Amino acid sequence: MGVRTIAAATAGRSLRLASRLARRGGGTSIGGLATVWIDRDYVPAQLNGLASLALITGTNGKTTTTALVTAAVRAAGRRVVTNHTGSNLERGVAAALLADAGWTGKIPRGAAVTGVIEADEWAFVALYPRLRPTAIVLLNLFRDQLDRYGEVDRTSSEWGRVLAAHAHGATLIVNADDPVLVAAARRHRGPVRTFGIDAGPSRPSLEEWADVRRCPLCDARLAYVRVTFAHLGHYHCPSCDLVRPAPDVRASAVELQGLSGARVTITSAGEVHSAPTTLPGIYNVYNLLAAVATSEALGVPLATAAASASHAGPAFGRAETIRTPGVDIVVLLVKNPAGANQTLDVLAGETVPYDALVLLNDGIADGRDVSWIWDVDFERLRPRRLTVGGARAHDLALRLKYAGVAPTDGGAAVAEGIAAPLDAALARANGRLVVLATYTAMLALRAECDRRGWTAPYWRVRR
Repeated sequence: MGVRTIAAATAGRSLRLASRLARRGGGTSIGGLATVWIDRDYVPAQLNGLASLALITGTNGKTTTTALVTAAVRAAGRRVVTNHTGSNLERGVAAALLADAGWTGKIPRGAAVTGVIEADEWAFVALYPRLRPTAIVLLNLFRDQLDRYGEVDRTSSEWGRVLAAHAHGATLIVNADDPVLVAAARRHRGPVRTFGIDAGPSRPSLEEWADVRRCPLCDARLAYVRVTFAHLGHYHCPSCDLVRPAPDVRASAVELQGLSGARVTITSAGEVHSAPTTLPGIYNVYNLLAAVATSEALGVPLATAAASASHAGPAFGRAETIRTPGVDIVVLLVKNPAGANQTLDVLAGETVPYDALVLLNDGIADGRDVSWIWDVDFERLRPRRLTVGGARAHDLALRLKYAGVAPTDGGAAVAEGIAAPLDAALARANGRLVVLATYTAMLALRAECDRRGWTAPYWRVRR
């Protein structure tokens, strides 16, 4: 592996540098693409040599959960290698590893080196059989990028297949409130730990846009006594034995505090710890619980994991605040109906008036099909001033018109692209601007903020 690994690392680093010098991005994809093209086994060879490894996947929350686990493991005094930029295909993982590798391309070994890696839903299917993780984390499964992933049952079927086919001895950490994941977890040949929410805001029944209504095992209609959001909650199947398991790590108390975060009480194996967090929304409570469960599987004490969560800030572009002259920009990532509706839940709880910039792109990483915006409950969006932008600004403006979104102070401004709507929104904003952006729009927004000197490039923000 020596010569090939050195060549792969050299090529990857060269392309990464070229990308940055050309201001084409952080090289978090192209550098890794060259590396794995030259050395197909680069990623498993490096990760399988670590003392422990967590592999995290799901539709929403991967980057935030990865950041929280990374903070907890570091708080326990161990070194972490991680793809903190959120580049989560195999090439993105390779590029992240290059940042920690020596000149030979190899990650230094040691008893205190842990890998915390997020993987795209389908990258997980390709990577897991080649890795020997300590923990596998399944966060949730929602409809997302239909033109790439298809429906939820297609992804869950593939996850179940690889879990059944490969017995690596890993602990599977799964969201107890997601019936699709609990069903898939039955195929895992190893220990399973669960996390879930037992308290806090809930609904008595499924929302109209919920992705899952029927049992993934027998196709009977699921019964719910409590719905957190989407199809997550306390459920059972009246026709078979599928039932929500009692979570090993649970939120026994939840107090949401709008964009300011939440106060969460976490219970695990009889221990109870308070974990206030600056991360907003009930969806981030799930991320917090997943991170605590994963950290425990990696040998981090509950007290350490809970305490580190209180000090961990948001990952870039995920409830991140960007300070600009006169205006604070709060960036919220929205990429599918489940996540977007939860973000609107957070904003609905805001008592302070806010101005909004909503950006819709249709890049490959967003999904070319933007019909999902019609499943988002934009009717609850009530900004003081509204600006609409992105590559599909006019599609979004039409959706908002049908939703009856009426800014309380003036009409909506519409402009394609990123810089023009950003300028328009900042000119109209009064102290705070809330940005709802799809993935590539968020990256473009951040690049524009970098260009103006308001932020550091995201690949330099180490977590």
